[in-house]
Amino acid sequence: MTPTEKTLLIHQQPENSVRLRSALEAAIHYGGELEPVLLDEFMNDPAAFLRGRLHVVSLLTSSELSQLLREAHRYRFSVGLLPAKDKSIICRLFNIAEQIEDAVPRALDPAKAYPVDLLLCNDEAVIWTVLIGEAPFITMRQHAYEKKPLREQVNEFIASIPNLAKLKPFELSVSTEKGQRIETAVTGVLVIENDIETLAANLINESISSQDGKLSAIFLAPSSVMEFLNFLMIAIYCKLRAVSHLPKAVGYIKSATLELSSPNTLSYAIDSRQRKADRISLKTIPQGIAINVGERYKAAHRVIHDDAKDTAKIKPLRHSAAHINRLKKRMPFFSTAVESDFKDLFLMLRDNAKLSGPYISLMILSSMLATFGLYLNSSPVVVGAMVLAPLMGPIVSLSMGILRNDSKLLRSGMTVFGIGVALGLFVSIITALLIPYEQLTGEIRARSQPSLLDLGVAIISGSAAAYTHAKATLFRTLPGVAIAVALVPPLCSMGIGIAWWDWNIISGTGLLFLTNFAGIALAAAVTFLFLGYSTMFRVNRGLGLSLLLLFLVSVPLYHSFANTAIHSRITNAINAKTYKVNDKTIEVDDVEVVSISEKVRLSVKLHSSDPLVSEDVAALRDYISKQIERPVLLDASFSILQ
Repeated sequence: MTPTEKTLLIHQQPENSVRLRSALEAAIHYGGELEPVLLDEFMNDPAAFLRGRLHVVSLLTSSELSQLLREAHRYRFSVGLLPAKDKSIICRLFNIAEQIEDAVPRALDPAKAYPVDLLLCNDEAVIWTVLIGEAPFITMRQHAYEKKPLREQVNEFIASIPNLAKLKPFELSVSTEKGQRIETAVTGVLVIENDIETLAANLINESISSQDGKLSAIFLAPSSVMEFLNFLMIAIYCKLRAVSHLPKAVGYIKSATLELSSPNTLSYAIDSRQRKADRISLKTIPQGIAINVGERYKAAHRVIHDDAKDTAKIKPLRHSAAHINRLKKRMPFFSTAVESDFKDLFLMLRDNAKLSGPYISLMILSSMLATFGLYLNSSPVVVGAMVLAPLMGPIVSLSMGILRNDSKLLRSGMTVFGIGVALGLFVSIITALLIPYEQLTGEIRARSQPSLLDLGVAIISGSAAAYTHAKATLFRTLPGVAIAVALVPPLCSMGIGIAWWDWNIISGTGLLFLTNFAGIALAAAVTFLFLGYSTMFRVNRGLGLSLLLLFLVSVPLYHSFANTAIHSRITNAINAKTYKVNDKTIEVDDVEVVSISEKVRLSVKLHSSDPLVSEDVAALRDYISKQIERPVLLDASFSILQ
């Protein structure tokens, strides 16, 4: 090989660099020869160094390679790649061997040069991505994140949360190649060239290739920190999400060129190199350069189907002046809705807070149905009453009144709710008085012993009710919410208790009804807050009374919950156990803890092959009392085994 046939090795390594020496020695080993040239010297006069040569080898970092690729397009020479340092991003992006000795054979061979698009950002070559604004964590590489242990994934996610404070929306004008102009406000724009494995790419699930002659730009326009966190969860765990279902406030444009501008100076980063400009011009030169890449790179960037077509999915981006003005302010933690978002919802809530004939009819019918179901001890009938009952509507309306300090909506919601409660009590009392017997069924008993678990159900159901009201597409699920938290059955159980004048039923079912009401009202208000229908809770009388009611019902609920836990322990200790008493074998079954005061009152069924007398029952009672370490009153029924 003559000196003129040497392949240029463009580098920035010191002359005594181990990597530089290894590259020169490996080239000789594989039958080639490299002529080392410093990048700065080469950039001063590329033509003088090339002297007609059409292939060079690069031993450069990504930022240095960017300069070389710009000249590669201008002078039409191909580039073979060598890793300039350990864990070089060049190796990851272009599927290059990490060891110099392994990378040299491919880098030396001009026949292995692969034509790829060249992305220019303000006339500067882009190796992997351009980031405009902020997109914490979401620019990470998917595979690199997934390979980490779960603990490291969680820690890295938590560590990125403080960066959310950097999110600051800015006004942006976007012009596409076809002349389409978009006025919006975003927190970040990620333009992807070769780095197609970023977490952000999972938000679109669009095929991105360096051979389609297009750039891929992902626009993030969250209206709150919570919405950005939603982006993160989708990017990490929903990588197969269909492109037709872009997350809210995420836009996507695939185009040969883009022009971005803003009233203020734009801060951006080309391959992590910080830049500032008033205008950003992005341009793709189809197959503008040729690089010796690995086979996996070729497979990942193969153009398939309609990859080369322009795409503009911009509907999720905020366009209205109201949205832009809100987004330009400091990023709130929760989204703040504008009038166009909640107009339909407020009309619905105002309708729910109006007294109407259908409301009265459904209240009467559901109360009658619930009362009959309670008497019949029929769960399906009681569930049917839950679905018919219209009480959930005014509660959700008054919750919005509490949140927004809307006294008119709050008063009308309370009025309609109060009338519904009065109707339910009246119907159940009259029905119970007309039925000629009193029988404490399981359905009634189940509603006379509420606990903190019932409050939890009410809170979850209230949140679900508010969410389904806010999301019109989910409104069909509201009957399921009504079933989850029963309003009419405890109300009618209380009416039955009043008709029987049974204080235990009245107090227990009344407490459950108040629990459901307080839990639903406050949970719905908080959910509306999270959904952005108010910037913050406004301190008012309705909110104060709701919190007070929730606190007051929590005290007896906690006491009941503690008793339930004691009941469970006692039942498990005694039920299905066999005792030896007075030389007789007695099996205890169907244990029920009736009440706990100074003495525990138990209802049990006894099985024995021997006749039992009162002395045997007394001895068994004393034995159980010692076992559970509490005084016991025993209500026993007998069954003789033959």
